[in-house]
Amino acid sequence: MRINPLLAKELRLRMRTWRSFAVVSLYLLALGGFSLIFFAGFTSSLRYGYEDPSSVGQNMFYALTALQCGLLYFLLPGLTANVITGERERQTFDLLVCTQLTPLNIVLGKLAASLSTVVLLIISSLPLYSIVFLLGGVSPAELAILTAILLISAFNYGSYYLFLSALFQRSSIAVLAGYALSLFLSGGTMLINGLYASMLHGQGPGLPLYYLLLINPAALLEWLFPEPGQEIIGELIRMTSGWTYPFTGSFSWLRFWHVSLLVHVLLGVAALWGASRLVNPLRSERKRRRRAITPAAAGKELEVTAE
Repeated sequence: MRINPLLAKELRLRMRTWRSFAVVSLYLLALGGFSLIFFAGFTSSLRYGYEDPSSVGQNMFYALTALQCGLLYFLLPGLTANVITGERERQTFDLLVCTQLTPLNIVLGKLAASLSTVVLLIISSLPLYSIVFLLGGVSPAELAILTAILLISAFNYGSYYLFLSALFQRSSIAVLAGYALSLFLSGGTMLINGLYASMLHGQGPGLPLYYLLLINPAALLEWLFPEPGQEIIGELIRMTSGWTYPFTGSFSWLRFWHVSLLVHVLLGVAALWGASRLVNPLRSERKRRRRAITPAAAGKELEVTAE
């Protein structure tokens, strides 16, 4: 199987610079430092038998999961939102689109190169979970599910930010738009539901705005924590709109994270398709021709009218 030449070039360039190693080092330093502090905090209680080691392991796993998801989520805009705008600013974008690579191959190569850093971060952080397994309470299957959630989320949100990179001309604007989008998806959806709940004042069921939570990055965590996740989502839905957990009865086999995963994958594929359309040089050429033809056609119409 032939590797994407753009991906191969990007990987060589990324591994030759100090930036990738600095990101990995700082990332592991944050996770490792947190793990040591968390473990040291429970050492005394474990020594005197005040805590069950398995419960400590579960709590540590929950905390590491939340920290890792948050770090990766807010690293993604900086890693992906400037990959195409950077080519424009370096004036190498025209050379890139003149190669034999299709627009879709260009977009996929850029996305894969950006996500390679995320994959490196995820793999390098796996040894930290050995402390969790030492304490017990967590199975390898749960770690595998967490890894799958991180990889799927990286693909989905990386696709969104790559679309913004193809849409805007400057990296600063694209990165700023990426962080604004990440804040909306994570906090904006919750804020909208909270404001709507305060407007209802418990006056019965309202609009099903809780479906906005499908695009919230935390929705996929129901896959990792089924029972507490379903309880939390059900309580949020009840508090914000007066409805109950939507998938009951004949739809009891369906879960909130199933629909969230489907929505995210569809939006991610649509974002990649839109980005490939934006980097297509033929599309840009057609736009220029339309802009050039329109004034000329308008001038001819004026001449005919004058005659």
